[in-house]
Amino acid sequence: MEGRGSSIQDAFVNFFTMKPIFPPEPNIDYSSEGVSNNKLTSWAVIISFLVTWMIVLYIGIIAIWLFLIILGVGEGPAFSIASIVIEALLIPIILLFIYLDGSLKRTRELIRLGSLKRALSYGLAIPIVAMIVDNILVVIYGVMFVSIFGEPSIPELPGGTSWESSNTAIILTFISICILTPITEELLFRGYILDSINRLHGKWAAIFLSSLLFGLVHLDPYVIGMATIGGVIYGWIRIRTGSLIPGIVAHAMWNTMALIVTYL
Repeated sequence: MEGRGSSIQDAFVNFFTMKPIFPPEPNIDYSSEGVSNNKLTSWAVIISFLVTWMIVLYIGIIAIWLFLIILGVGEGPAFSIASIVIEALLIPIILLFIYLDGSLKRTRELIRLGSLKRALSYGLAIPIVAMIVDNILVVIYGVMFVSIFGEPSIPELPGGTSWESSNTAIILTFISICILTPITEELLFRGYILDSINRLHGKWAAIFLSSLLFGLVHLDPYVIGMATIGGVIYGWIRIRTGSLIPGIVAHAMWNTMALIVTYL
């Protein structure tokens, strides 16, 4: 296994220095973490936290959206404002999950930018490579999906926000989908859930199972596959770098591309 891990790491090198791009994989001690040493109990906690997140997300957005519409706010801006409010609320809720069943100290390290070189590598270079790989895999997935199931129906943005909408509506949509959504989802799935599963079953199970859960919460059959692919990429990068920054930025890039190309 060591030879395989080394070959994977050595495949990502700086072509000018011929040194590996990724640092040595962080060795995490989970011995003092988790609400229980029992795997069944731990999974019950993970799923209950995930369900709590979904309930707050979907019911909260719908409730605020309807309230704003009653006040006379347009459907598109009302949905984006509701999403922004709920996503901002979800950040401390996810941190509470991590406090109860993980490590806030490690989470602080996961979002640390550090030196300028580290910031450029984690915040730009790695996300760009991740986007390229993600797009290639999604194209392959799309061809396979169409050949088996036919053309997928891509869900529209709630409220009908488009390029014809007001600048305010577009900006609010961008803040929600391209900034806050990547932060909250990466913090939950590659921050809390990936580490919790890693503690129970090891890193590869953590990468694939957290990605599958990430895909399933997107509900639409076609989008589930795309999200799962992205989740595997972001999860592997999170494990290799010990940072959430590359995944957040790559996720934000993907959502921005999807918003511009598909939804607006």
